[in-house]
Amino acid sequence: MAGKISFPHGNDWGVIGPEGDHDLPVDSTLGHRFHLVDGEVIDRYDGATDDEVREIDAARVVERQAEELQAARTALVRRVKAEAAGRIATLDWKVERARERDALNGTKTLQDVYAEREVIRRASNEAEAAIAKLTSQEEILAFSW
Repeated sequence: MAGKISFPHGNDWGVIGPEGDHDLPVDSTLGHRFHLVDGEVIDRYDGATDDEVREIDAARVVERQAEELQAARTALVRRVKAEAAGRIATLDWKVERARERDALNGTKTLQDVYAEREVIRRASNEAEAAIAKLTSQEEILAFSW
């Protein structure tokens, strides 16, 4: 195992090799765990073993994927809400017409228009509930409403 590290692309990620410019602070084969600060090699993982670093990295990946999935769900819910609002807004002319007809004729057509709007709201709520159950980016991309 090499005990030297170089930073050929800046101070952030090291490349471990026998001809490195700096000594490693701990035995490792993982160059990404080190960065260079004011000419000193710093271990991002505070002396953990390489196996522990791999476990930490894997846990971070899982956490990041969960965060990304939740962000995608949130964005999809926003799109559904916006579309539902648009669909409801397109019925505004029907509301006005129904009010006028009901006032003139003594009918109750306004209730029918409100029922149409309620169908949209319920469908939106059902879509939001379905989105909450999506478990992958692929499912989110495939979702339609």
